[in-house]
Amino acid sequence: MKTKLRYLIYARKSTDEATRQVTSLDAQTREMRELAKREHCTIGFVFEESRTAKEPGRPIFNEMLELIERGEANAILCWDIDRLYRNPVDEGRVRWMLQRGIIAAIRTPTRQFFPDDAGLLMGVEGGRATDYVIRLKRNVARGVREKLLRGEWPGGKPVGYIYDHERRNIVPDPKRAKIVETVFEEFSAGRSGLTWASERLGQFGIRNRSGKTWSKSQMHSFFTNRLYTGVMIWNGETFEGKYKPIVSVELFNKVQAALKNRSKPRKVRNGHNFPFCGVFRCTCGSMMTAQWARGHGGLYRYYRCTRKAGICSEPYIQEKSVTEQCLATLNPLGIPAEWAASVRSFITEQSQADAGSLDADVLHITEKLSAIQTKLNKLTRGFLDEVIDEESYQAAKADLVTEKTALKRQKEQIRKTGAERWIEPTEKVISALESTGKAHAETPPQEVSELVQIIGTNPLISAKKVSFSFAEPYEFVLSLLGNMRSELAANPSLASNQNWWSTKWCPRQDLNLYDVTH
Repeated sequence: MKTKLRYLIYARKSTDEATRQVTSLDAQTREMRELAKREHCTIGFVFEESRTAKEPGRPIFNEMLELIERGEANAILCWDIDRLYRNPVDEGRVRWMLQRGIIAAIRTPTRQFFPDDAGLLMGVEGGRATDYVIRLKRNVARGVREKLLRGEWPGGKPVGYIYDHERRNIVPDPKRAKIVETVFEEFSAGRSGLTWASERLGQFGIRNRSGKTWSKSQMHSFFTNRLYTGVMIWNGETFEGKYKPIVSVELFNKVQAALKNRSKPRKVRNGHNFPFCGVFRCTCGSMMTAQWARGHGGLYRYYRCTRKAGICSEPYIQEKSVTEQCLATLNPLGIPAEWAASVRSFITEQSQADAGSLDADVLHITEKLSAIQTKLNKLTRGFLDEVIDEESYQAAKADLVTEKTALKRQKEQIRKTGAERWIEPTEKVISALESTGKAHAETPPQEVSELVQIIGTNPLISAKKVSFSFAEPYEFVLSLLGNMRSELAANPSLASNQNWWSTKWCPRQDLNLYDVTH
């Protein structure tokens, strides 16, 4: 007795098939209904699914087969056999049900399959669908690697970049690239944590799709993404990017140091402003913390050891005393506003004079780049000849590509900015010296703390005594200012002598402010 066929329609389209012009779900269903009408097929159910068939586990597909196993239908109408499966697991399940007659027929616009076809014919059709997936995966992987070797980024666009279809690569977003650089700069100071950085991005309108600020893990991924420096890392392998970096290697390294220093963030109660917290250490090695305390008829802020390293007998110290001692240590570095103006004037003149003297610097970097490329070639030959293992190859390649990218960025900056490359760091030093010169007893502790963090290094509190050294170039500036003050005391007219200023501040001397800031 001939089995009565009770058909259902199964239509599927996956999002990764946009370029193949696969018929849409609606079109597939419409074609199947028209086929059923022409062939007088009874349709009981319609199943539509937007999901890839590369992997088993499609919920609607499984629901359809379970419905057939319950006997509610026994035949399938579909656009093509590859709509049903593209993996051996689902293929085996369908063929086994067809072979046992649970599925009495599978029909497409061009072909029919019955239980007798569950062997070779279905195997050929299934092999065609599975083989397509395998070849597609291989071709995609090859295409991705070719893009990487050309210096083109094949992945998603990180914040701060947009995709340029002409260049077939990412380019800095005119609006968001500056935001990325700004947040990197601010975080590199080490005064704020990941939560603050997330809120900072939120202020610029960079949030999750839900409108919430980024999580700490997202911020950590953001700050450790070498893509911003022009280095692409794909499946553990490092490639040189041929697109414009947003963040310099130097700034990126500063951010990594800040992340490392804040890997165990302190808990600070909201609402309190303790400007020296996280700045000073105790002699026992623990950080100094702060608290409110009453004494002599008032409420005062005191700093004390956290005692994280163990028992510590260091006494408490009042914030006022910390501020006064910091100012006393910083005082020799202060310069008056007229000095700062004279130095800035000379910097402008000197930068114009130096604009044409950069060929030697460019040539030196070019020679370094050539040497690195030679090392990369030798490294690759060693790997291909199996002289070195893959792990050592990838690690060495990552270091060389990172160094090469940094040098190319440096060379590009020299060509673009010329002598101006030393202006910004020098002006930052002058601004810090001028701010120190303006600081006095009434200066807010927060501003004093910021100056200590800019100028100082190894800040320590011991027996109620505050101490810190001067970081470069401020150690050099201290001796420079000492000599200048002695000479001015002996001959006040030097203050208006531009030649005297150039002798002291010229950025092309053997020992000079440029060398130290650079």
